Amino acid sequence: MASYFANHPNRSGSDHLPDTFHGRDVSIQLAGNSRLVGGVAPLLDELPIGMVPIRPARQWSTIGVATARHGFDSGDTRVMTPGDLVVDPWPLLRNRSSASQQFALRMVVHGRSGGVVPACLSSFVDDLQGKRSAPVQLQALTAEECPCVPDRPLLLLPLLLWPGAHARTDVPAIRQRLRIDGARVTMLPFLGAWPLWWGLVASSIQRQREPGSVLVHHPLREGVADRFLAMLSVSLNLPLVSFDCWPEHQTQHADARPIPLALAPNRMTESLRQVDAPPPLLEHPSIREGLLDLLACLP
Repeated sequence: MASYFANHPNRSGSDHLPDTFHGRDVSIQLAGNSRLVGGVAPLLDELPIGMVPIRPARQWSTIGVATARHGFDSGDTRVMTPGDLVVDPWPLLRNRSSASQQFALRMVVHGRSGGVVPACLSSFVDDLQGKRSAPVQLQALTAEECPCVPDRPLLLLPLLLWPGAHARTDVPAIRQRLRIDGARVTMLPFLGAWPLWWGLVASSIQRQREPGSVLVHHPLREGVADRFLAMLSVSLNLPLVSFDCWPEHQTQHADARPIPLALAPNRMTESLRQVDAPPPLLEHPSIREGLLDLLACLP
């Protein structure tokens, strides 16, 4: 998925991580005395091996394995050592970072009118800051003012789920402005391009699904988004419906049960709550904790 959508026209090759989603031989590094990141740990038995980056702590051996297929429902992946594992989704970033100084982190979100940020995002930033020694900033695309430029290298992280104009145009423009201001910026792929993110979502959705479940997403323009949505529907094993098509779908399927694919509360989630839809993704405890773990692991 990342190979399709992280490589948008505005990307810089050095600013994006490689695809871990396609079947191929990969190296898994194993350790005997290491700690597994808590919120991500349950996913190891649910994700294809190639989607799980493993990083050494001490005395590693390397085993070549082959990934099986796309999707998040693999049941044949098992930990291959009696010891614990350390999951590090960011080995390439860690290789290029300074061991003595963490990256500052700026997360870009859509925001609501006037730059208002939902409370679940504000508290998420506070909790993440408690896990990191470097500054953690939040920038809303709807806000007029931007956070100050930190005095250290910066990771720019779009907390955006879809390969729309915000991810392909607006966030690269933010990166360019930061560089003009003298910042040393590395831009990560948008959140929706991360297989481990969708693994967290898939795990939570499996506990919610019932007959008639359908995933409802923000309306997107045709093009790149069509391929993205088609792959996501197959991976999550549920149909996807655009929010602007939801009323028609509901009329045609009286038993439809919507599951909103939105990170934080917005007009879509508020409307779907009227038909008892689940809360937005960041308000699911398992998803929230898993994402905190992933971002706390950033160098």
